[in-house]
Amino acid sequence: MKKNALSLLVALSVLAPVAAQAAVQLPAGTQEIGVQGNAKLGSGWHADLNGTYGTFVKDNWEVGGTATVRAQDKDDAISAQLGAFTEYNFVNSTNWVPYVGAAAELGALSYDNKNGGDIDAGDKGDNNWALNVKLAAGVKYFINPNVAITSEVNYNIATDDIFSSDGYSSQKAKDSLTNIVFGTRFYF
Repeated sequence: MKKNALSLLVALSVLAPVAAQAAVQLPAGTQEIGVQGNAKLGSGWHADLNGTYGTFVKDNWEVGGTATVRAQDKDDAISAQLGAFTEYNFVNSTNWVPYVGAAAELGALSYDNKNGGDIDAGDKGDNNWALNVKLAAGVKYFINPNVAITSEVNYNIATDDIFSSDGYSSQKAKDSLTNIVFGTRFYF
């Protein structure tokens, strides 16, 4: 019994510093670069790619810029958003860090009306511009203190139709989008 207790004590004393180092810290002044997205391959492909750069203005609270590009085979549609975001991270004693965020973006949808099919984005022709608000929630898993992998669900609502249809509805273009993305973030 004493031998087991001594082994446990030695193991805990060796692992305690490792566990203490594993706690994630996102102090004010930390900078973050992020890349995330999703894709559907094959017939009817689409791809979403999002990039972010931000700085933590207070512990766990980040403010920065964001850019998103979406391309879709259906209707030769391409859309893009450019804007600013804020994000709050719920840092705890583990490597899993949940977060919530919001962004305000200017977005556009462009499509090929001749070769791309019968997309109908309104009377404005083949380009739409709109303001977009994005609400996001996700989780980061820190594989080391400077790199995290992320999973996020976000909801976008725009003032006009700037998102190409997913093909599951009769709409050709829409003003809202729910998206699930995966990516990575780098901290320095």
